[in-house]
Amino acid sequence: MRRSPRATLRARLGVPYGRAGWTRPGGDKRSSTVPRITSSATNSSRKQATPMKLRYLYFPVLLALLLLIPKGADAQSAQNLKGDLRAPDSSPVPGANVTLTGEALAQPLSSETDEEGAFEFSKVPPGNYVVRANAVGFAPVEKSVVVGAAPLPRIRMKLKIAQVAEKVTVSGQSILVAEENPNQVQFNEHMVMNVPARDADPLAVPSLFLQPAVIGAGGPTIIVDGVETSSLDLPTSGVKNVTVDQNPYSAEFGRPGKGRLEVTTRRGVHSRYRGNFLALFRNSGLDARNALAQDRPLQQREIGEAELDGPLGHQTTFLLAGRYHFFNNSAIVHATTPAGTLVENVRVPEHRAYLFGRMDRQLSHVHKMTFLYKFKNNKLENQGIGGFDLPDRATDVFVHENEAKILETATLSSSVVNQVRFTYRQQRQNTTSISDADAVQVLGAFNFGGAQANHKLIEKMGDVQDVASVLHGRHTMQFGLGAKVRYFFSEDRANFGGTFIFSQLADFQNTPPRPSEFMMNFGNPIVYFHQHEVFSFFQDEMRLRPDLSLMLGLRHEFQSNVSYYENFAPRLAFAYSPGHSHTVFRGGFGIFYDRQPYLMEQSSLLYGGTAIQQIVLSCQQQSCPSYPQPIQPGTLLAASTPSSTLIAPGIRFPYVMQGSFAMERKVGRGQNFITLELSTVRGVDLYRTRNLNAPLPGTTNPPNPNFVNIDQFEASASSRSNSLALSYKGQLRKLNIMAQYVLARTLDDTSGFLYTPANNYNPQGDWGRSDLDRRHRFNVVLIYPLRFGFQTSAIVNAWSGLPYNITTGNDDNNDTVFNDRPPGVWRNAGRGDGYANVDLRLSKRWRIRQKEHAHFLEVAWDAFNVLNHVNFKDYNGVISSRTFGQAYTANPARQLQVSMRYHF
Repeated sequence: MRRSPRATLRARLGVPYGRAGWTRPGGDKRSSTVPRITSSATNSSRKQATPMKLRYLYFPVLLALLLLIPKGADAQSAQNLKGDLRAPDSSPVPGANVTLTGEALAQPLSSETDEEGAFEFSKVPPGNYVVRANAVGFAPVEKSVVVGAAPLPRIRMKLKIAQVAEKVTVSGQSILVAEENPNQVQFNEHMVMNVPARDADPLAVPSLFLQPAVIGAGGPTIIVDGVETSSLDLPTSGVKNVTVDQNPYSAEFGRPGKGRLEVTTRRGVHSRYRGNFLALFRNSGLDARNALAQDRPLQQREIGEAELDGPLGHQTTFLLAGRYHFFNNSAIVHATTPAGTLVENVRVPEHRAYLFGRMDRQLSHVHKMTFLYKFKNNKLENQGIGGFDLPDRATDVFVHENEAKILETATLSSSVVNQVRFTYRQQRQNTTSISDADAVQVLGAFNFGGAQANHKLIEKMGDVQDVASVLHGRHTMQFGLGAKVRYFFSEDRANFGGTFIFSQLADFQNTPPRPSEFMMNFGNPIVYFHQHEVFSFFQDEMRLRPDLSLMLGLRHEFQSNVSYYENFAPRLAFAYSPGHSHTVFRGGFGIFYDRQPYLMEQSSLLYGGTAIQQIVLSCQQQSCPSYPQPIQPGTLLAASTPSSTLIAPGIRFPYVMQGSFAMERKVGRGQNFITLELSTVRGVDLYRTRNLNAPLPGTTNPPNPNFVNIDQFEASASSRSNSLALSYKGQLRKLNIMAQYVLARTLDDTSGFLYTPANNYNPQGDWGRSDLDRRHRFNVVLIYPLRFGFQTSAIVNAWSGLPYNITTGNDDNNDTVFNDRPPGVWRNAGRGDGYANVDLRLSKRWRIRQKEHAHFLEVAWDAFNVLNHVNFKDYNGVISSRTFGQAYTANPARQLQVSMRYHF
């Protein structure tokens, strides 16, 4: 029997029909007969009306009844059910699973809470229902709801921390996961916006918890929404959370957990439109004087930020955020010149603009698509000066970047999820010296003249990844692959004007001046090249028992310009909680490969002998240059003895082997953890540069007379690091605490791929303290809510000093590099002073509207280095200098910052 349109609509809404009338979910029946009109006005008109008049009135009355009855029936047939999910501290719980079950539903409905912990079920028919919410780490919570004719109030649900018996299973999945790490350092949106951070940089505070020993050649790895990127460059209001050491041995990533920063961006919500406006101001009139400055440098910083997000239709949300940063900064020159000590404040202005957009669309109940866009435009003036570098050494830098990203997530079944990620980025960077004069370096004293840095780089990058997760019984398998293609255009005119090097100030003051060396480049500065990367991985996490979990993984990766392809990286992690106690033992081991920086390929193409030629005139090789005219007019440059730069044949990827064992103890009520972790890291085949044509010990001439230097990039260095870390993360009453103490020792024999050893025939002789070796590191982050809308937070840092290298200032072994050390002195033997710092923040919030989603205004006062402790930075390691062992740069003194945020 064919249904009427009304019957079809009721069937879609899940409202069943009976024969005598439609049946309510509660079981009672209502007659299908049209109610009789019994008002007095109608009875009166009926008595006075003639049959003809009744005939004319019948049709309008019947039409009105037909229009009114469906409206009332539809109002009772379906309603929208909305609610909020909160943690025990009343903070929103995003990403939680919420289900709705009831007799009127053919199958349960499912929803996921948004950024504000809100959820919604649309067009719910009348009846009795149960709303259930599940979130990892919390006990499940449920609430009964009756949908009827009356409007539904908003449902409020609050979770409770899972007890010991509930830790084993939540929604059918084990909480004791080998791959995860409760000791991870995570800064959510609330913490990012409520801790003292210079310029509201969301990475400033999380970076304190990185481990220098596992950071790669290109610095910390930054992962944004699952995709690696070169830099964050996002407005603060576009960041949801930042995590360090999450899944430390995951095969999905190339670097260890303590060597990467994982960032998740915010998304819009369906329930309403939200927004943020931020204004930040800092002026040197409120600051203290830098320890090495004679006068307080003039500085002013202004930051404006705006964000808006909300729904774009029923299935789509958006977020748009922008940020403009103006910083009239100052650099402090502290150098020793022939006229005496020079101390000068130099203006260093910066203009930075960022734009971020995100759109999420639910294509179906199993597919969703996310579109992201990032724009960056930076203009930095007078960069690279301060310390020994005088103002004429400045460079101007311009950076422009566009990045587009598409994420497609498919929930193929209750146990299979797949995500495909597409990224395209185009970046342009120009670096220009403000002076074309010859560069002059007087070691341990001062540097002046042009910076000889003129470089243009354009990069186009495409990245595609496919990552899948499969849950099968006690196994959670994750696998995927990805490819990245990068194309470069480089125009490098560095040192086309030439650079003089004086071993000491006395040589420069001599009449005539006696430079020790002169270097200059000439030729074709343009090169095109590409660099492609491919990776694949597989890992299986096995819940062997409720109290024992094991993760095994394998990752493989290679690069187009590296001929060695056997880069297999096994990963292992385990977690064991004896007797379901509050104590968990965790451990793991993994191999993590580094990648070859594009600058190595660029240098080998430019300076390999076919594009740019390098001239080196050195007194140690009987070719002393004259100053200021090192090359006489009419000299044919092409006839000069050249130098060359190349990459070692068969070069491999550097890698680190990391192993760790941790004991984690849950203390007190709530999520309070104390962790003691032992970790060891060994670096193998690390990058360095070595001069293959350096004179043999005891000689002055290079073995190959056709070249001055033959610099080769090679993977032959090593490192070793051991550390003990004690961490606490939790809450004492209302005080949120994140504290960590690390005792570490890191040794190596390289400072990076551009580092040349003091003795090219014994590079292992450079074994010593790493450049970033701090024996003690103590960091604490505190957040405490006060009364009347006030809140305070603090960051405390206490670190031992960094080492610095001690050199003679001369080229004692005639290899044209001035890094020779005195006899018996190892590399990085100097010890700098320690670092101590306290940053404070006090904020006050006013509620503007007392409604369900209140508007508020927040004013914050930040004080950086509130105790005005002097923290020196760089030290003079040239032993022949009159200022040997003294600092020539210092970290900022006390600074005050005021910000205002309006949220709606």
